[in-house]
Amino acid sequence: MDGGFDAYLDAGCPEKPVDVQKAIAVMAKLSPVEYDQAREAFAKEHKIRLTTLDAEVEKLRPYEDRRTDGNSDFEEVEPWEQPVNGSDLLHTLVTTIERFCVLPDHAAPLIAAWIVHAWAHDAADISPVLAFTSPEKRCGKSTAMAVVHALSPKAEIAANITAAVLFRLIEKHKPTLLIDEADTFLEERIEMRGMINGGHNRQLAFVWRCEGDDHEPKRFNVWAPKAVAMIGNLPDTLEDRALVVQLKRKEGSETVERMRASRVAELLPVRRMLARWVADNEIALANADPDMPESLNDRAQDNARCLCAIADAAGGDWPQSIRAALVGMAAARAGDEPKSKGVMLLTDIADILDRWKGDRIKSNDLVAELVAIDDGPWAVWKGGEPITTRMIASLLKPYGVRPQQDRAYRFYAVGDLRGAVGRYTS
Repeated sequence: MDGGFDAYLDAGCPEKPVDVQKAIAVMAKLSPVEYDQAREAFAKEHKIRLTTLDAEVEKLRPYEDRRTDGNSDFEEVEPWEQPVNGSDLLHTLVTTIERFCVLPDHAAPLIAAWIVHAWAHDAADISPVLAFTSPEKRCGKSTAMAVVHALSPKAEIAANITAAVLFRLIEKHKPTLLIDEADTFLEERIEMRGMINGGHNRQLAFVWRCEGDDHEPKRFNVWAPKAVAMIGNLPDTLEDRALVVQLKRKEGSETVERMRASRVAELLPVRRMLARWVADNEIALANADPDMPESLNDRAQDNARCLCAIADAAGGDWPQSIRAALVGMAAARAGDEPKSKGVMLLTDIADILDRWKGDRIKSNDLVAELVAIDDGPWAVWKGGEPITTRMIASLLKPYGVRPQQDRAYRFYAVGDLRGAVGRYTS
């Protein structure tokens, strides 16, 4: 036997064990280093697979790896002794958030409702990502994330986390995942973005990966509340699934308290109140079908559903306040949302159609109209050259608009163009 198995013998089994389960119980008492030294020899000796041994040992290990900062991924929060008033709880959250953060209009109530959503996560079907963005450094993103960390359940700050760690962390601990400095790595990691995007919808929040020595396919759950902070704009697909709070540097006249580590323990009573209110209202939240503001688009309504359910359950002025905040934030961001190339094209086509006569427009005429737009991108679309009829056809194809042809020329039906404009630019 090798030195690893000797470590196992020294740990308490001086003779070859007859009862494998008792021997595994001894293995579970080893330190991580001792276990790594002993596991291969033990598995070989008892003719069991390493993956089976690891799973059995994990079941028997004591759940002792707890931090002492008061809000780790292992924290067990004891619910508040008395019933908690939901309206008062949301007011407390808003006040707490504004103690430490300088925020744009409408943001604090939505952050407060999102924190409640993190506690009531399994009562929802859609989980919007809470996103803090800024144009530059020192705009308060890390402070905002620290406040969310101090108020959320099982919160874990994960800077520069890998996709492999992410899905295992969620599967095992069901944390509130806080991804700071996402601009340093998220843009280039397609797998990571896909996993975060997939975790938006509870029904689809799974990934398949090969696991163990036999590379067996295993399904991992990626359903967990997530918040990100980054400089610049979110990737388009993530932005569509997010409540975006755009932060700015505070002015000299704006003062807030510093968010120190000691505040985490100080805010434990608020976390206990959150745990109690959610425990008392989880069934009502799971069965809720709240009315949505009609001015929000379909995806924005999906993102808002869990927040409106929380507001309705909390009562007081919150049903109106949360809906007004959702509408106000959407209106404030309406001009800032980046447009895809196709939507850019349809937007300019809409202006052309406003003055167009007839039920068709030649492909060449459409090129000429686009290129003539002052300060538009179409005159230098690719390599400094104007957009072509082929490029236009390629951009319009995903929207169900295709050029037609008669004996003389290729053209677009104005009705087809208007239909796409109406669907995708409003």
